[in-house]
Amino acid sequence: MKNLRISATVTIFFGFLSLIALLLMYLALSDISKEPDIVLEWKVVQFCWITILLFVISTFFTIGYVLKVPGLWKNK
Repeated sequence: MKNLRISATVTIFFGFLSLIALLLMYLALSDISKEPDIVLEWKVVQFCWITILLFVISTFFTIGYVLKVPGLWKNK
């Protein structure tokens, strides 16, 4: 149960970071379409993709822990 609690906390944290990353990625990609110097913008997009990937991975781990909870699928 402790692993589930830690995993859920990490997933919520990465969820909020992913929302911020989506906003930053939108701003970076809109700036890429306008300016010739785009090295920093692509670094922002790469960081955002890594953040979203970590969120997806932590979500799968959390789902795995939730499915292992005893009595989850029993009829009442």
